[in-house]
Amino acid sequence: MDKVFVLCLIVFFSFSVSMHLWCENPPVLKIQPAPEYEYIFGFVEVGETIEKEMYIINAGQGILSGSVIVDDTSQSSSNDKEEKVFSISGDINFSLFENQSAIIKIQFTPLKAKEYQGKLKIVASEGQSAEVALKGIGNKQNKVYYIFGCGERDFKKGIFCCSDYIVLLLLIFFLSKRKKVLVN
Repeated sequence: MDKVFVLCLIVFFSFSVSMHLWCENPPVLKIQPAPEYEYIFGFVEVGETIEKEMYIINAGQGILSGSVIVDDTSQSSSNDKEEKVFSISGDINFSLFENQSAIIKIQFTPLKAKEYQGKLKIVASEGQSAEVALKGIGNKQNKVYYIFGCGERDFKKGIFCCSDYIVLLLLIFFLSKRKKVLVN
């Protein structure tokens, strides 16, 4: 009976010590880049999407769990409806062991040519939280004026204006005349 009592005391003591150490070193929320700085997406063409990454790191011990949400603070000037231009692609929840990290992918898709602001809010266990300011500017693609009207070139899709073909035909014509002059 004494051996069982001593064994119970040893287990209880070791459990108490481990719980005491566990409480002294809780999980610690760390964010890279640091939340003190604004997360700037720069100039992005209207309708295009750019994606950047942010790292959430458990710099302490234990399990750090939480979630990430985006709060758009941009307002439309026409009818005061909120424009959702910042979003998170992928999982918004995280659960990290000691020294583990999670990648949060943040997207910016401007709807108009103007400056947008938002906040990324991170709420974690142990009452930890952080906010990161998000900024981006919508840039409208400039119109290009041609001899036969105006429009927008889209080299990605292979769309050219009539004047592009006229310039190409004039170049071929000029080169063919030049070749004849060199041959004679």
